[in-house]
Amino acid sequence: MLTAKLTAAVGVGLAFGALAFAASTTVALIFVAANHYHVALSAGTIVGDGAGATVATGLLAAVGVALGTLIRAQLAVVIGTFIWTVFIESILGGMFNQAGPYLPFTAATTLAGSKLGGGGFGYGGSSTATPLPFIAAAGLIVAVVTVISTIAAKTTLRADIT
Repeated sequence: MLTAKLTAAVGVGLAFGALAFAASTTVALIFVAANHYHVALSAGTIVGDGAGATVATGLLAAVGVALGTLIRAQLAVVIGTFIWTVFIESILGGMFNQAGPYLPFTAATTLAGSKLGGGGFGYGGSSTATPLPFIAAAGLIVAVVTVISTIAAKTTLRADIT
């Protein structure tokens, strides 16, 4: 059951990510054209960053399913995730500079082409650390999903069967 939920979440996350990329890029390009601005990014960069954002959306949807399975209180998961992305990653990334690229939300933002820690949340970046390569950042998030899902399968799912 958990595998089906994870698969569905990744699929829906990818669809929403692709839709969000298409909509935001379309609006941005219309705005740029209407104001006669120059597009500073190449088409390859735009598509690459959009594909990375789409992959990150699908992977983070799987993280949500894994956390939701492990912790049954939805409000606790939402608040905990908010606290993690806004505060804890900022604190950990600031205190342990080289650990920043290995924080899950920071890794997800770098998939989308953001500078290290430049995704709006997460830690503020580093002058000495470098972002993980695309495959490594995606693999890190998959590993987080795997660990959380395994714990949930061993604890929460068994507790649900009566």
